[in-house]
Amino acid sequence: PMWNVLFGAAKRPASEGEDENEARVKRGRNGAPADAVGACCLDALKILDAGESWTAPAFASALEAVANTLREHPCGRRPSEEMWRLKRRLLAVLPKVLNAAETDHSLNEACFRLVDEAVHSGFVTTATDKRLLVKAGAWKPALAIMNGSRWRGSASAATRKAAVRLYVHLAEHVSCYDDFCGMHREFWDRSVFLTFLKQMHMLWTVDELPQDMEADEWEMCLPDLEAVLKTIGCFMMFWMNDKSGPPFDIDVGKEIIPQLERMVQAVAILDGRHGKEISAKARADFLEEIVRLSGLLSQFVMNKFEEGPVEVGSGRRRTKELMRAEAARLLNLLVRVLMLRIPTCVQKSDAAAPGSGAMPADERQLDSEWVEGLHDHCQDASEEEPVETPLVAELFHLMVDMPAEEQKYRLECAAPLVPSFIATFSEQLRQNFVPPQLKDLKVVMNAVLQDDSSLASDLLEEVSFYPCLLDFTSKRAIIHTICEHQKLQSSSSEPIRLVVPRDNVLDGVCSSLNLQDVAARIEVPVEIEFRSGYSDHAGQELVDEGEDQGGLRRQWLDRASRHFIASDLFISPSHDAAHLASQPGLPTQRLARGNIFVPSPEAICKCVQENWEEQFELFGCILGIAILYKETIPVHFGHNFLRSVFGLKTDAQDLLPLLETVDATLHKKLLYILDGTYKTLGDSLSDALEQGNLPPTFVISESHCPELVKNTPLKEGGEKTPVTEENKAEFVNLLLDRILISGLAHQVKCFRRGLLRVVPEPIVQRIAELMSAKEIELMVCGIEEVDVDDWEKHTQYENGFTHDHQVVRWFWDVVRAMSQQARAALLSFCTGSSQVPSGGFRFLQPELFTIQRVAVTDRFPEAHTCANTIDLPLYSSREELEQKLKFAIQEAGDAFGRR
Repeated sequence: PMWNVLFGAAKRPASEGEDENEARVKRGRNGAPADAVGACCLDALKILDAGESWTAPAFASALEAVANTLREHPCGRRPSEEMWRLKRRLLAVLPKVLNAAETDHSLNEACFRLVDEAVHSGFVTTATDKRLLVKAGAWKPALAIMNGSRWRGSASAATRKAAVRLYVHLAEHVSCYDDFCGMHREFWDRSVFLTFLKQMHMLWTVDELPQDMEADEWEMCLPDLEAVLKTIGCFMMFWMNDKSGPPFDIDVGKEIIPQLERMVQAVAILDGRHGKEISAKARADFLEEIVRLSGLLSQFVMNKFEEGPVEVGSGRRRTKELMRAEAARLLNLLVRVLMLRIPTCVQKSDAAAPGSGAMPADERQLDSEWVEGLHDHCQDASEEEPVETPLVAELFHLMVDMPAEEQKYRLECAAPLVPSFIATFSEQLRQNFVPPQLKDLKVVMNAVLQDDSSLASDLLEEVSFYPCLLDFTSKRAIIHTICEHQKLQSSSSEPIRLVVPRDNVLDGVCSSLNLQDVAARIEVPVEIEFRSGYSDHAGQELVDEGEDQGGLRRQWLDRASRHFIASDLFISPSHDAAHLASQPGLPTQRLARGNIFVPSPEAICKCVQENWEEQFELFGCILGIAILYKETIPVHFGHNFLRSVFGLKTDAQDLLPLLETVDATLHKKLLYILDGTYKTLGDSLSDALEQGNLPPTFVISESHCPELVKNTPLKEGGEKTPVTEENKAEFVNLLLDRILISGLAHQVKCFRRGLLRVVPEPIVQRIAELMSAKEIELMVCGIEEVDVDDWEKHTQYENGFTHDHQVVRWFWDVVRAMSQQARAALLSFCTGSSQVPSGGFRFLQPELFTIQRVAVTDRFPEAHTCANTIDLPLYSSREELEQKLKFAIQEAGDAFGRR
């Protein structure tokens, strides 16, 4: 009744002698869609059932009528029961029709059009429908079109395109694993497949697609591309799993990859134009499918290398050169897939949301092993680089503007290509010049390594030869990653526990670390316990409460470092002092901040401390612990000392610039002597030497106390050799070498021996390869200045505190009003270290600074240095907060609070 209402077809009762079926057919001529299609099918079947009396023209005409009716009355997405019955009737007719076409080839055109209309009208949608038609040979009329045989004249481009689309549609009949074990072998025949494959580009190439295609049109095209990829994948899977015949072989580089290259080219253009406007799912589904196919082809090609050169039939031989060419072309395709801007690393989201991804990341990402495997096989076969430099450069250029996760994924995949890409410009890189072709790589690589240095192991070996490609933050991240791996190897061992008093943090440490044993290494974690300074009722000295989770170690490193630079074993030449004097006030208010320190001359060390060699070795251990645990110490070493400790080469021409960083005053004096400026003032060289407190002969005074330490000759007979205009350059060079290098050789040896007890020599060498002395100092010593804005920006709040809470605002107001010395003291109170990590508070270890609310008002602030946390009570005024915070810092120092 509904059909009658919609289409105005009155139900005609059956006439006398006429059965109900015949009446329905007659009603369907101009009635309901189902009846109309059924009537046409009945006419065709009647002709077919006539046996030898039927004629091809009449049958073709009947098929044309069915096709036209299907076009006018499509099945729809939710067909009625009547349409379902019709669909089954149609599918029952089609095999008979196709069988008739096999008998009379002149019916191919009509059969193809009928099958094509059945597909387009929605009557062939499920895998069951497609399998039935594939089994009946529904693709054979389309094959006749593609071959140009069994066809009346040459088929038009539109007809051939429809034939390709039909084959691709039917290829989706694969829905069961047994399809890969022998079913429909004729459909997947190599010659049949390649016939269609050569024309599949008609569905997507830039030349075939409209130049003015809008976003909605492009979104409708993507499923066609996805279907093509599935067709190629099914073909490969069928034959790779077929064990009934000879080994399957196909030249992927010649037959398949050219089609995929055209597809990727079209996608790159149109997705770049419309990608942000269309459904994320449409983009992601395509990418997932091409990634899946890429993996299948990669495995197929790499298996060929494993098998080696063999005869593949028809007189063809698979040679090493052909396999390399195939692998190289596939590798270039993978690079072009990486250049697509389709998101790969986003989480599942609404499939209709434009611009974002809808598929899980791991289903849309290339396996980096595919690129690595193909690249290795190509290099084994030939020294020629398989991927041209401009293509790799273009990849990194496109990556610059991508999100961090996308950059990381693509860099992981492209990592095997980076060493040879870099090697192309090795000469320029050795001169510390980064050519324009590598600037994008440098940007991407540093952006990724700063946040996640897990890629370092793959790239480091090549990149470390050219440190100019890495920013300091990346170098530090790489070193930290290497140190983390080293710590993991020793984390299961029982730690060394150092129990020391707060007023003498080195008491008994040499013995605990077994420094008396020259071969002993510190390969286990180091934990610190501080003695409390008071005893229990039994007279036993107590230790501070708390467990060392990093805060106590930071505090011990800070205090131990200050102990050394306050001793006579180190001097700060720029301040012309034999030792670093303490001053009253805040714990960190010492001359150490901003000063450069170097070891005292060996002669002084021998005078001031009997076990000075062991002390230098201990300080080396402290530096090693700081490096291994990513901590900072409040000592800025002279670059000459660091270069010697880490084995960096120092040439004679480097000495004078190095002196400027250590002793700017002496540097000016020596420049004054060398350039002869004194002559313009009417002075002689002797006058200039006297005015600069420099010796008139080739000697050096290494102490302010000549009664204890005598002058040291700079060369044999130096005390008798006066400094003249002719030899003043030699005098300066010898003086520089004595001050910066040779005069510190023994101290450096002891210090380095302690460093190597903690940090393995390969890691020390890696640091030397990657970093300059200035960068090593920055990594180890951090930043002196406390930037309150940066501190506040990288602070978290807990237990009800927020950035806008009144007490929090008071806290930051108080900190901003502090001097730099007071801020450093506060930082030490909260974290155990007075130094800001290089890179700022973002890199505070082990976590960001935290201000935690305490619901009391009568307590002082307390610190949890292991977690970089301060407990802040709910004070009633800014003044009260300032008073109690300063008391906690000034009166109790770094012993106040919880650890």
